[in-house]
Order: sequence, then C-alpha cells, then structure tokens
Amino acid sequence: MRVLVFGDDFGVKQILNYLPPNSVLGIVGASIRPQYLDSLKKLANQLNISFLIQPKYKTENYKIFLQQLISLNPNLFLVNSYSMIIREDALIIPQFGGVNIHGSLLPKNRGSNPIQWAILKNEYETGVTIHKIDNGIDTGPIIDQMKVPILFFDTWLDIHSRIKNVTEILIKKNINLILSQKYNIISQDETKATYGIRRTPEDSFFNWHEPIINIYNKIRALVAPLPPAFYFDKSGLKQKIDSYQTIWQLVEKKFCLINEGGEGEKWNMLIDNIGLRPLLKSDSQLLFKWINNRELVLNSNSYSPVSENDHEKWIENMMIKRSDLVIFVIEDTVTNKSIGICKLININWIHSSAELQIRLGDESLCGKGNGTKAVQLLCQFGFKDLNLHRIHLQVFSSNKRAIRCYEKCGFLKEGILKEAAAIDGKRIDAVLMAILKK
Repeated sequence: MRVLVFGDDFGVKQILNYLPPNSVLGIVGASIRPQYLDSLKKLANQLNISFLIQPKYKTENYKIFLQQLISLNPNLFLVNSYSMIIREDALIIPQFGGVNIHGSLLPKNRGSNPIQWAILKNEYETGVTIHKIDNGIDTGPIIDQMKVPILFFDTWLDIHSRIKNVTEILIKKNINLILSQKYNIISQDETKATYGIRRTPEDSFFNWHEPIINIYNKIRALVAPLPPAFYFDKSGLKQKIDSYQTIWQLVEKKFCLINEGGEGEKWNMLIDNIGLRPLLKSDSQLLFKWINNRELVLNSNSYSPVSENDHEKWIENMMIKRSDLVIFVIEDTVTNKSIGICKLININWIHSSAELQIRLGDESLCGKGNGTKAVQLLCQFGFKDLNLHRIHLQVFSSNKRAIRCYEKCGFLKEGILKEAAAIDGKRIDAVLMAILKK
C-alpha cells in the first residue's frame, strides 16, 4: 500500500506511529495553516519522503499540486487533523480513495472546530470517527467511532486530550483493516447531521446580558492558547478571559459589571422591593447566624447547622471550586437590608435540574410575599441563565405557609417522604414539589 498522509504536525505524527515505514510516500500540509509547514517539511526530510503543500482551490498552484499527486501514484490518502477540503479531482487519484479521522461523533458536528462547537452547544459527549472521504464535508460512511464524555467543568483542552487518546485506540484497532481494505462501513444518518463553520477570533465576543450558561461555555471552549472569549468594558476596552471560570465566578462578575459599573439595561433580579444579589465573602457571618438559628432550622429542611470554622471553609470552597450551586442574598431594596438567602443546589448539568432552597433571616419577614418574590426571581435565573429544565424542592408538611408560597410560584406537589424529619420528638413528612421550565 502506497500512502499519502495529510494533516498538521500533531495529526501526521499520530498516524505515522502506526504505519509501516515503507508504505508512506509523503506528507501533505495545508497552505492555510503555515505554522505547521516547516515542521512537516523537516519530518518528511528525516524520513526521506516527499513533502507537498495543498494550495487554495482555483489557483495555478492547485493544478501543479494535482500533478504532483498523480506523479506520486498513491493508493490511499490518510487524513488526520487536516483543515482543507480534499476535492473530488484529488480524491479520484488514489486507487482506494481516502480515509479521514474526525474529532466528533459523526454525523454530529461535521466541519471545522468540532470540539468548540460541541461545548458551545452544551453537549455532554463527543468522540472520534474514522470514515471514508466522499464529495461532502465529513459526510462519508463510517468505518469506526468511539465516544468521549464532555464533563461540565471541562475546557476544550481536557476534551482534546481525551480525543487524542481515543484516536490512538481507533488507529491501532483499524489501521491494518484500512491498509488491507477489509473494513466494514455504515452510512451516516443525515437526519441527525449538524455542521460547524470555521470560527474566527471575532466569534469569541460575548455580552454580559447573555445567559450565564452561554458565557460559561464560550469561555471554556476558547481558553488559551486559542483566541480567548472577550467582552468590551464600559470604556470600550477589550477584556479577555483566557482561563477557566466557575459558574459562581461568572454570576458574581456579571452582577457587578452590569449593576455597579455597567451602562444601559440592568440585570433584572428585582421584583418590587425584593432583589437578589450574589453571596459575597463579606456575607459569611450573616449567613452563619441564619444557618444556626434553631427556629429557622425547624421550619426548613435545608441549611444544617455547622461550626464557624467549617462554615468559613464551605464559603471559600463554594466560591472557588464548586459548579453545582449558586447562592443569592435576598435584599429589601427600600431599607437596603439583607433579609435572607436562597440558592440552587445539586445542579445536575446533564439532566438540567436543580434543588431550590430558601430561608428568610427573620420570622417577622415571613407571610409578606418576600419569599414568593425571591423564589420567582431564583426560578427566572435558573431557567433563563442556567437553562435548567426542572427545579425541585422539599418542604416539611407542617410548613403550610411555605407550601402556599411555592404553589403560588407554580410548583406542583409530586410526592411525600414519609416521616422524613424529627422535630422535638415528632416525626414529620416532607413534601416533594417541582416546577418545569415550560
């Protein structure tokens, strides 16, 4: 078998590791990726094989390129991490056509930047596909593929590393079948096909009025060394975010930039006199007081009492590391007084669900609609900014006032946890309630 290998520096070396040395005729690099050409040429010289550069289509150099391909008389093109289309006039030259390795689960995310597009679309898995090359863009029948997970806290670099490992497995498994032309193929399902256009540095722009989940995905899809996500501050200066940010860090930054230093439309976290703002480290003592107030604990199935030391560690850990919760302080905007806490916790990003918990810091504040407004605001945030599908909660069956509040906000009863709590020696049921985005 006489093989021509197409790819960038990484992709070519990955394939060469599994090819018999005497089977490789040459290496082809893409003219639109000049940063790889010198290293590819050096590699070809070391192996004493040909080195070609594919020019852009409809240029004089392209005709010369086709003649070079014909003169080498290859049997097969092997393509890995390559950024130009191999057109039909080149694909008919090798006896057995071409085989490509694509970093997605085809037919999803055909085309350019498949890892970035998978993250931007908030997908939870991607993969690697080996397929025959036809006249379309990543449309040829599939030889083999493997899945890799996309975890919520992954950046594109984490996924790239998994794809690299899976690609090694697939090449090792299939290379002899490909060289001997003894592989099986399966046609792609066109009804499931999606495409990603080539991204540019300008596509990295975001606006802080976008949903938090969209901003989060754009940042982690474009961390360095890619051109990073950026926004323009109120002075018109470009501000880049080139490293991973937790959801909580973005919530705090969004709130501060829009409501304290921004211009134009405010982040709508206000109903009448009740507003929500992100929990700050300076709120630690206030939150500690509420968490350890026995009367409040008895009316809530959340916020277990803790020591002050453990509480400080929890606050620190939550703000820096956790991506499964967001906590807001409830404020009375007339008196500028912090009156409670509400949060979305145990956020399941795969299933788009979260648990709601709320506590007002003073019994005298209850029964005045303050909790209802706070719950409504928190649900709006969960459905719009986090793209949640379902928000659920538990409430003691004895807390009739809280149940009425949740029902007023649209929560429906889903079930009972029999004798789930013990208060002053009495067993109490917990009521399960939930609300859906629709």
